[in-house]
Amino acid sequence: VVSADNGQTALEVAQADRPDVILLDIMMPGMNGIEVCRRLKADAALRSIPVVMVSANDREDDIIAALDASAQDYITKPIRWPIAAARVRSAVRIKLAHDTIAEQRNYLGDALARLQEAHAQLLQADKMASIGQLAAGVAHEINNPIGFISINLNSLEQYTDDLKRLLAAYDELARELAEGRSDLAAKAEKVRGVRDEVDTDFLLSDLSNLIAESVDGTQRVRRIVADLRDFSHVDAPEVSEEDINNLLDKTINVAWNELKYKTEVAKEYGDIPIIPCFGGKIGQVFLNLLVNAAQAIEEHGTITVRTGAADEHVWIEVEDTGRGIPPENLKHIFDPFFTTKEVGKGTGMGLHLAYKIIEAHRGSINVESTVGKGSTFHIELPLTGPTEVKGTQHESVA
Repeated sequence: VVSADNGQTALEVAQADRPDVILLDIMMPGMNGIEVCRRLKADAALRSIPVVMVSANDREDDIIAALDASAQDYITKPIRWPIAAARVRSAVRIKLAHDTIAEQRNYLGDALARLQEAHAQLLQADKMASIGQLAAGVAHEINNPIGFISINLNSLEQYTDDLKRLLAAYDELARELAEGRSDLAAKAEKVRGVRDEVDTDFLLSDLSNLIAESVDGTQRVRRIVADLRDFSHVDAPEVSEEDINNLLDKTINVAWNELKYKTEVAKEYGDIPIIPCFGGKIGQVFLNLLVNAAQAIEEHGTITVRTGAADEHVWIEVEDTGRGIPPENLKHIFDPFFTTKEVGKGTGMGLHLAYKIIEAHRGSINVESTVGKGSTFHIELPLTGPTEVKGTQHESVA
């Protein structure tokens, strides 16, 4: 037990010793007990210590003032010690319970922070898996135009050498004409031989084809790289105005290597308005749905992508003719870690991530499926975007 004979000393003792309970008289030199109680409760480090007022003053106003100052109890003199001791023990038990709850809250807070960090790492792992899968497909898609551009350049190099030979022969003939040489017929025949050897007609025709094909190839590479660049902004924090039809086209183009070998992609786009959204994140949702649809098709099938507008939202559907989802799995399809794919084929976070992204946009995503016939994912996004905003300035949603 530590005592103090005035209010200021009581505050200093409390700050130094952090007692389990504080008993305060009201009438003290300098600062009365009610004011000391107020200051104790104003200090974050001390406010959990129970304060019991002990006074001969039993006036109702003083009791109310003490309780309003957050005193836990008020004992009037003369003191009946067994009762007073029981009430002090009760105050201490409340303090210990409060401390235990605080410790548990801190522990739960730390556990929640660790879970959130682990969840973020899993989502990032799923993003990286998607990007890794895309990188391999994009590399393959770029290889095709780069390959024929390289072949065309080799042909152009050969054609250039042939044209140089032909031009050199013409130059020689022109020079000899200027000099008045008498063997011009033989020289002209030699030039015709070079022209036939070079096959000038074919060379000039093929030259135009090679240039046109190479220009088309470079445009394809530029388009693939641009679409991949746009898609890679999955973590962009700002809301942007997006054409959903255009965003679908870009995602299909980026994922084309995953789709082209066993699917036909049918586009049934409606006339829909531009909407504010996190474009990169919505693109990731589309990628997950398209890749999942392709993986659900075992040999060859069709993926149909539809869009439209109704009421205050735009809607997107991705339908496949794959194996379908059994009813017992359908209710878990958006759960984290749930997957029916073999080990190494998926993290079980793709559809969960898609669900969370659509939820952050205040939209909805659901699925209908028939085993043996296929599945249809239906997304709705509000025209107002992730948050209610005015004009073109849109707040971002974490």
